[in-house]
Amino acid sequence: MSIPVENLQAEDTLVLAHGLAARPLIMFPLARSLRPGFGKVINWGYPSLWSRIETHADRLAELLQQLDHEGNEGRVHLVCHSMGCIIARLALTEYRPRRLGRFVMIAPPNRGSRWARHLAPHLGRFSPPIAQLTDDDASFVRSLPPPNIPEIGIIAARFDFMVAQPNTYLGCEADHIVLPGLHSTVLWRQETARQVRHFIEHGCFWRDGGR
Repeated sequence: MSIPVENLQAEDTLVLAHGLAARPLIMFPLARSLRPGFGKVINWGYPSLWSRIETHADRLAELLQQLDHEGNEGRVHLVCHSMGCIIARLALTEYRPRRLGRFVMIAPPNRGSRWARHLAPHLGRFSPPIAQLTDDDASFVRSLPPPNIPEIGIIAARFDFMVAQPNTYLGCEADHIVLPGLHSTVLWRQETARQVRHFIEHGCFWRDGGR
């Protein structure tokens, strides 16, 4: 599948955010694949293990505000993995860019993670985000309101043992697709990069025979 880049504006900015216990390096292959057609690609990093999700969201909101003040006419798109999706959701409630484009979530624990539930009693006091990401009914992530963003695309990993496919859904997404891979390895598949680009360009994922 060949995806054109003509629909992107040369001024468009792409912001990527990694997940828990990761570094920007994990997003680098995806960032490199997506770079053609964008004016700026920011592979944003943060110390994911030691601070609450709200702290990281504050920092990302600051970055989004800075991008708005650059005077650029292009759109700002978000591509996030795992906990990075939750951070971006919260950041967008704090500051929504005037030129916000589309938001692609990859393996997002939108309804929590059973893996986090099992680890929280042992590691939650040392790594607050783990306790925030459980799939318990009263958990932090399950208490967040649905994002008021019209163009969200969600990619779930077929063999994700950390976030079950049903827990990736929001209920307000424009499109949802399941791709081969594990929770993290799905990031490195060329098909994932193609689908991310297609959603950013068209607002939907590519499927054989049509949409």
